[in-house]
Amino acid sequence: MKALERRHGSLLSWLALSLVLLFAAAQAATGQATYQAASQLYQRGRQLQMAGKEAEAKKVFASSLAAVEKTLQSDPSNVDLLSLQCWNLFRLDRHKEVVAIAQKALQSAKDFRIMETLAESLYFLDRSEEALQYFANYVELAPPNDDRMSSAYYYMGECYMRLKKYEHADIAFSTAVSMEKNMYYWWYRLGAIKELLSQYKRAYESYGKVLELNSGYAPAKEGRSRVKAKAGL
Repeated sequence: MKALERRHGSLLSWLALSLVLLFAAAQAATGQATYQAASQLYQRGRQLQMAGKEAEAKKVFASSLAAVEKTLQSDPSNVDLLSLQCWNLFRLDRHKEVVAIAQKALQSAKDFRIMETLAESLYFLDRSEEALQYFANYVELAPPNDDRMSSAYYYMGECYMRLKKYEHADIAFSTAVSMEKNMYYWWYRLGAIKELLSQYKRAYESYGKVLELNSGYAPAKEGRSRVKAKAGL
């Protein structure tokens, strides 16, 4: 009788474990499907944003966010969904919410994607010192070829500019343009910092690079004219 009870108890335990595993698998599948669909919406929003269709883009980001937040109700620790939630909130200019959600998420998961989004939101909230700390954490943890790496260095440069740490800004902007060579505004900011540091020839070269990428950018034309004589050209 006792042996039968033990077998019965073992069977119940096995069934309970099986149900838990099945539920976890179903939850994971749901989370992955939501992530893929919401990611596609997010990318569509970015395309609209880059095409100058800001109002349409905001609607798409809001739709992506709604899908993510619905699934997070039953799967609150899904890091992929939390990362995408932060990005949608970021694109909707809801930076304080990004900070709150990201900091909570990072208490249990040191996810480099969430760190980078948090750092950018802190930058837009004019919290440069905090932003720099999270950018540093991101650079330490992320793969060197991560698609946000160049942007992280650009924003680090802007943070250092605010803090008047011009040599640090120089390094950050220089790193950013070495990774992403076609961002004319980044080259302009590098030219500006070179000018501040009295490196006039390099400033002239950086402003020239801006004009190669965007020949009509007036601030670069003015900057180039301003430093030309000082550079001995």
